[in-house]
Amino acid sequence: MSNRPSCLLGNAALILLAACALLLAVTQSHAIMTRATLPELAAGATGIVRGQVLDVTSRWDSEGKTIFTYVTISVDEWLKGAGPETVTVRVVGGKVGGVGLWVEDTPVFAGGESVVTFLEPSEEELAHDVRGLFQGKFSVEDGRVIEAGLPLGDFVSMVRSIVKMQEKDLLEE
Repeated sequence: MSNRPSCLLGNAALILLAACALLLAVTQSHAIMTRATLPELAAGATGIVRGQVLDVTSRWDSEGKTIFTYVTISVDEWLKGAGPETVTVRVVGGKVGGVGLWVEDTPVFAGGESVVTFLEPSEEELAHDVRGLFQGKFSVEDGRVIEAGLPLGDFVSMVRSIVKMQEKDLLEE
């Protein structure tokens, strides 16, 4: 009889542990990002720019809760839309002091990098977000768009053709 209470306590502990594990498994969720096509990125973008990254700076939001990285791009060419000679892109995540925030699927920019970036409105008045997260940022190295595996000229021509086709379709509606 003296073994019975310790056996019951052991079983209760196992049941509690199993319930906690089940609860954690049920509350955990995963998101899967589907690959966006160039026409999908272009259709949702309010602007598309080709240019050079001038500056990358991270800072806390006004409430001190989230770190954002602000990327200043010197615009060589607007492929969709029109705007100023420089644009600021806002990306969630970054590092401020000893605190870092990394968010999966966000684009990463480097100072001096050549890019083609699909833009969409941001919650901040003077910034843009990247359409499609990492999918809306294309790096250019040695005259080639890395993610697309194409020469820059061919990629730019393709994007321009897509934008023209979409604008034409809108006019016909």
